[in-house]
Formats: sequence, C-alpha cells, structure tokens
Amino acid sequence: MKTRSGILAILALFIVAIGSAAELPKMNVVQVEPDKALLAYSAPTATPLEITLTNHNGDILYSNRTDEKHSEYKKVFDLSGLGDGDFCLSVNFGNQSVTRSLQISGKNITVGPPQNCYVPRFHLENKTLDISFLNSGMKQVYLNIYRDGKFVEVVKLGRDLAIQKRLDMSNLKKGEYMIVLSEKHKEHTFIAKL
Repeated sequence: MKTRSGILAILALFIVAIGSAAELPKMNVVQVEPDKALLAYSAPTATPLEITLTNHNGDILYSNRTDEKHSEYKKVFDLSGLGDGDFCLSVNFGNQSVTRSLQISGKNITVGPPQNCYVPRFHLENKTLDISFLNSGMKQVYLNIYRDGKFVEVVKLGRDLAIQKRLDMSNLKKGEYMIVLSEKHKEHTFIAKL
C-alpha cells in the first residue's frame, strides 16, 4: 500500500511539473471606459513583444514593437476613432502570438476568447516550398501567391491542426514572389526568390 501511495504521489508531482512548465502567456482585454480598453499581458518568460490592432480586413490600425523584453505589458487603447465593427488585438512573442477579437457596437466593446497562434515555417529549396504550420484555431487556412503586387494563385491548405505542405513552384517564372499564409486572425508573409 505504501508503494502504491508513493507512486501516486510521484505521479501527481510529475503531472503538476509538466503543467507548470507548459504555462502559456495570458492576455486580457477589459473595457475601462466607453471608448477605451485595457490590454494586460503576462507570461512566464520575458521576450520582445509586437502588439497589433487590425480591422476585419486585416488592415493594421496600430502596431508597436518593443526592443526590450517584457513578461508583463499593459496599455490602454483609445478606440473612439474606430467606429462600430470587428477588430483583432494581437500580442506576438517569439514564434507565437495570442489574439483576442473585439466587437465594437456603440459604447460597448465585446471581447472574444483568447486564441493562441503559431508562426508558420517556410523553407524554399530547388523551387520547392515546404510549409509547416500549427493551426491551433483549426480554421480554414489559405496560401496566396503574388508577384509584383499581382495575384498569381491561391492554395487551400485546409483546417487540420498540423498543416504540412510541399508546393512545386517550378511552373512559376523567375522572380520574387510574396507568399501570404492567411488564417482567421492573421496573415504571415514569406518572400520567395526563384
């Protein structure tokens, strides 16, 4: 009986240690006045941060990148000039981000649940583009290809949790292409030189 209790105690400590090691950063957005919202971010480790506010079209309305590392960050946003609509507030840290949707209707700001996102990995070799992306939101993901600002092609990557794709780009002319991976809240860009 003592052996079983000892094993259970060790197992419980192990589970608690794993849970605390995988602690994710937290991001809260709270309406503090009719046209103002407080962003409060906290993380177990300090990293440089990039804070962005975008509209429903993905246009960047506010962007700030910190040079110093932060484990906590607070900022009050004046949203009075935005009008009604859907917006997205993101804090990027390392190769991850946490995002919350904001819906402004009159003097009310409704905040959606946090979404943890990851930055995709792109690797181009011999006109073959490898894409790896952890789609934590499991929303539809698309890859748009542009050359000289003109749309070339769209590839539907799916809504799987783990997206691994290899694209043959040998049919494209030599030049510089902008590859844009689009998920629900963000767009990720890669420049491919063929």
